[in-house]
Amino acid sequence: MTTTSKQAQPPNSKQLRAGLTWLRFCFALLCLSEPFLAAGQYQPEKSPWAKLDAGYKNHPPTHKIGKVIPAEYRAWYIMDDGTVWAYNNGSNYPVQFPIARKAVTGSGGFNYFRVIDDEGYVWTSKIDYTTNTLRIPKDTTGKPFDGNWYIDAYAHICATIRKDSSIWYFGVDAFSFFYPGGNVVMMTGMTMLPTQLSPPGMKCKKVVFGGARIIALTTRGEVYEFRYGSRSPIRIPTPRPATDIFASHLDVAGCIIPDPGETSGMGYPFIWGGASSMYGGSTPFSQPAPVKTLWKMTAPVREITTSSNTIHYIDSLGRMFGIGFNSLGEVGNGIEFVNKYDYPGFPGYGWTYQDYENPSGPPPAQIGAGITWRHLWSNNWYTLYTYAQDTHGNIYSWGRNKSMVLGNGLNNLQDQHSPDALDVLTPTRVHPLSARFQNYNFTPPSIHAGPDRTIAASTVLLSGSATPPLLVKATPTAANGIDTVDYSIVSWKWVEVKGQGGKITSPNSPTTTVTGLSPGIYVFNLQTTDNNTGTLSANVTITVKTLK
Repeated sequence: MTTTSKQAQPPNSKQLRAGLTWLRFCFALLCLSEPFLAAGQYQPEKSPWAKLDAGYKNHPPTHKIGKVIPAEYRAWYIMDDGTVWAYNNGSNYPVQFPIARKAVTGSGGFNYFRVIDDEGYVWTSKIDYTTNTLRIPKDTTGKPFDGNWYIDAYAHICATIRKDSSIWYFGVDAFSFFYPGGNVVMMTGMTMLPTQLSPPGMKCKKVVFGGARIIALTTRGEVYEFRYGSRSPIRIPTPRPATDIFASHLDVAGCIIPDPGETSGMGYPFIWGGASSMYGGSTPFSQPAPVKTLWKMTAPVREITTSSNTIHYIDSLGRMFGIGFNSLGEVGNGIEFVNKYDYPGFPGYGWTYQDYENPSGPPPAQIGAGITWRHLWSNNWYTLYTYAQDTHGNIYSWGRNKSMVLGNGLNNLQDQHSPDALDVLTPTRVHPLSARFQNYNFTPPSIHAGPDRTIAASTVLLSGSATPPLLVKATPTAANGIDTVDYSIVSWKWVEVKGQGGKITSPNSPTTTVTGLSPGIYVFNLQTTDNNTGTLSANVTITVKTLK
């Protein structure tokens, strides 16, 4: 069956923004029918989720997670024995997705995985709430589609590298490489069998999808772009051979270039593309430009990846850094914007679904300080979260916390109304195959500054109260042993917003006296902040009559 778009041309930036906004709205509606899970933060002394890590019970798995496959509303875990697991359709624990052989690596499509087995065949899961999988048996020539060892997926498109180092492309031809009418934003086009994309003689070791291009890295360190509608790769000029590449669904791409004389294979990012605020640039780079100085880097990059809105890398010292758009805590620096009381829609579906919103700015922030990091896993098709592994093999996750993706088993039954209540703002250790599924009811935060009053005195006592967001077990007994998952109020602030005179004795306490009042009308504002950066505000009016 062939599906074509009305315009067989590459999308411009305006079309990308409009199309992506529309798609996100549709995906939001789709996800309302899915079960949602939640996770937490890393800092144990401040995190409402610390007890999830400290008190978990090590259910079934005897094997360790070797790789995480993120997708928009799904996450799968490849174990060191080659089995594939994931939460599925409200399962109490993750369940196995059988592929008949051992999984070696994989990538996330549009809420289904593309996994390579130990014979180099590609397996695909389905979006049907089952664990059904299927193998792609043949390529477009009719020969067995085996010998694949590298894979990258982007919604309904996929690219692999086979044992002869050639790139093969299949799925929906949204880039119109082989059939006209494809559209990368709407992800429409002809559905096709695996077909060789790279020209004869071109030997590659990595290929990654972006919304505006496909980037390929050859075995000699050359960087190429495949652009919409053309199978002829364009050589991207680099000062020296590259050792790695990365790309975003936004107009951002990059490569890692070692310094002269560097033999470790590590280097520093060179970036190009129009979405300059994602990487902290003041103007777009049309050609690869170094960001070492802009990012204030002191050590070369060992591993780098992109999510939908962010760039993260691990340097040679095992430190992790992140930069990008941070509405939902995607960067992992402990900050987000949608759960602040003055953000549009709070506490409902607060994000406006606009790209280029809330950039964290340069230089990249260090993420998970004190942890020595080994690997990163993400996906740039609307995947607003990231996984990482430390050198001890522990698994962490952070970012938007929806639909079983962050691996700790919490499910907010009111997620469709308050979907960002459980966003995770810093790397949090999780135990995806051990965490028990549990439903919770979400209670939004509330604040009261006390009743309005009329007094005849120069002193008044102000008494405020506030309740942070709460999740309370929705069953008589919590299956995971955790009855309540909650935030806490970490700061209070009283401010006089109307009136003449008056001194607030304890402005940073929930209860305070105000002295030195004279006749008139006073308005005092109480603002609280919780440890998810959410703020609430309320006013109280005090009318002072003539003093007796």
